[in-house]
Amino acid sequence: MRYKYLILFLGFLNFEVYAQDNNIFIGRSYFSFQNKGDIYNIDTLKSNLHTTFKPIVKQGYNSFALKDSCSTLPKNKKWLFRKFYEEHLIVIKGEDYSVVASPIVNLNFGKDLVDDKKTFTNTRGYIVFGDLGKRVSFFTSFRENQSIFPLYMHEYILKTRVVPGQGYARNFKGKGFDYAMSSGHVIIDASKFFKFQFGHGKHFIGEGYRSLLLSDNTFNYPYLRIQTDFWKVQYTNLYAELQDINYFASNGIDNYDQMGYAKKYMSSHYLSLNLTNKLNVSLFETVIWRMNHAPGVTGFDINYLNPIILLRPVEFSINSPDNMLVGLNLKYLLKDNLSLYGQIILDEFSLEDLRKQNDFWGNKYGYQIGFKNNHIIGTSRLANLIEYNYVRPYTYAHHNPQQNYAHYNQPLSHPLGANFSELIFMNKYRFKKWELTTKILLMKYGADFSNDTISYGNDLFQSTGNFQQPNGNVQYGRPSDYGVAMYQGNLTNVLFKEFNISYIINHRTNFKLNLGVIQRDLENDDGKKSTTFFNFGIKSDLFNQYYDF
Repeated sequence: MRYKYLILFLGFLNFEVYAQDNNIFIGRSYFSFQNKGDIYNIDTLKSNLHTTFKPIVKQGYNSFALKDSCSTLPKNKKWLFRKFYEEHLIVIKGEDYSVVASPIVNLNFGKDLVDDKKTFTNTRGYIVFGDLGKRVSFFTSFRENQSIFPLYMHEYILKTRVVPGQGYARNFKGKGFDYAMSSGHVIIDASKFFKFQFGHGKHFIGEGYRSLLLSDNTFNYPYLRIQTDFWKVQYTNLYAELQDINYFASNGIDNYDQMGYAKKYMSSHYLSLNLTNKLNVSLFETVIWRMNHAPGVTGFDINYLNPIILLRPVEFSINSPDNMLVGLNLKYLLKDNLSLYGQIILDEFSLEDLRKQNDFWGNKYGYQIGFKNNHIIGTSRLANLIEYNYVRPYTYAHHNPQQNYAHYNQPLSHPLGANFSELIFMNKYRFKKWELTTKILLMKYGADFSNDTISYGNDLFQSTGNFQQPNGNVQYGRPSDYGVAMYQGNLTNVLFKEFNISYIINHRTNFKLNLGVIQRDLENDDGKKSTTFFNFGIKSDLFNQYYDF
């Protein structure tokens, strides 16, 4: 059965997707404009649809998410006008195949007023997608970028060597960074119940702005995703290869620059159940284990290819030293487009110590609670989100830092790591082709001190205990076993405010004119840092980017 749906495009293009089973694109801004209500806010539980594991592999979503909100607009007969405002550039369509290709554009200029620094981003790229027959679909994209960022971003990139979520940062003219990323996948619709996806990309679990389970905060990674759908259940297996870009260099291994990056693996299970037409409950588990980079390390362990949920017995049976996490995701629909949602993540947990209230370091957990709604009044739409996130020190971290819950120098969950709390307020107002967005984040966390070797639980790349690296260096880990309080370390407060106004040029590709301002204030024992950053430009707004930390 063929479905019509929109996926992406750019530059000055647009396109309707003809593939049978391609991913519904993960970018929030794109779909929030396309649909009468954001796809992630729509009352989908009444139709037994599952929306918490993203990107969504399309299955019955066309009646909700894939409606063209501007399809009734009159079509212009001039070719150039249509290509710029209404249509895609290239479509090749046969009886049993289709291929679409489009460019990606982002040309943005700005200024950091506090640092008196001009900024810019220049992105060129493409996407190609389509289907072959009734059971195979594909997608690929590439982006090449040069950017000069505001100071707080510049300092973060120098420290981590990556542009958040977008790849390795190389020097650009001494003032900026050159970086690139590619992604792609092939989906095989094997039967009514099973879909197999091989790809290079990222994922997001949850209904909120952040995810404590698995986020698209990081760079892309190769993966195999198996999706099983039956009754009111959707069950997802995700197997991925991750990279630690610091391991060889930090351990003084000879010729490390010729060895690539150290590899580790992730095996995840996600069981989503629509208990009622309003309540969705989902269980999550994942394990991280490393390749054999040193004697005594297991390397690739086929035991973790077990496709059935409950990996903890497998871990016990092989006396595993690996990093195991479990979680819960909830969504309750109060009424149409009005929902409560939440998450719980458990790394390690001792109920006895929790009852004693002794702040045991091994009680590593976090939770999220949120509320969102989407009012639709004629051609106007107002969406609101309030979200609170809380994560205890050392959550996601590990005795061996290479087995942390991270990839490519960034957390696989929340960009702040651990030992933090966060309150988020977001509003989005849309009227015809105009869009106004406001965002306020209040963040509080306990960072490490620059002149101290002790880990206070915020940085996932520090050992949770006294860990000796292969080169003999020792990471000293936590300061104590008990009395591990929230925000221990260098208490840091961040207030982040952002305002954007956009005009959608091409509604199908989310190609837009954009004007925005960011105000960021950080304060801790090292002093105060402020950023006021204005920017404007044109862009194909298809990808989530997290610069709010």
